[in-house]
Amino acid sequence: MENAVIPYLRAHFKLTSVITARVLHTSGMGESVIDELIADLETLSNPTVGLAAHSGQVDVRITAKAESQIEVTRMIAELEKNIRQRLGEAIYGADAETLESCVAAALSRRGWRLAAVEYGLGGELLRRFVTFASGQFAGGQIQAEAPADRLQTTEAFRQSQGAEVGVGVFLFPAGEKTEIYIAIITPEGQQELARPYGGPPGSAPAWAANHTLDTLRKI
Repeated sequence: MENAVIPYLRAHFKLTSVITARVLHTSGMGESVIDELIADLETLSNPTVGLAAHSGQVDVRITAKAESQIEVTRMIAELEKNIRQRLGEAIYGADAETLESCVAAALSRRGWRLAAVEYGLGGELLRRFVTFASGQFAGGQIQAEAPADRLQTTEAFRQSQGAEVGVGVFLFPAGEKTEIYIAIITPEGQQELARPYGGPPGSAPAWAANHTLDTLRKI
């Protein structure tokens, strides 16, 4: 698309203007809340602002059109600054940045390694850690059975891997909803979170993984 289709269309139709997009990634804040905070910006004609919701995260897409790349960059930068001021910590990155890279950076700053255990996610959380730098991810385990004590299970696996940080994520069907439990243990303390999920059951693992990563990036 970038190397063949777009250059062909520009040449064929003698298009001289430049169109550029910038995508800001958010987590920990619902689409409806974001929509309310930047509703006035979504009515702009150039640059334009649009939302794209995913399981546990929302993208804010800024698209600008101008006669030069310099002008397009300026337009996007001004609008991005405005959006960042409104959404604050909910924005974790832009374009190719991921939640995993944010967690890896947080661990690197502390000099910590992470071990993770999960149940009911089908390996979704553990797959997200494969991008970590060598040594940052101490190991992962998928529980065959629901643990009786989630925090204790997380702590036992953390110790077995010799990691400073332990995280456990556990999914349990609860009628029409799914109950999600997250246990996080660091040298500074421990916390347990319980979150109900009422969306499509098939999206629950991704939602749980994103919510867990969002919590970890703030350690």
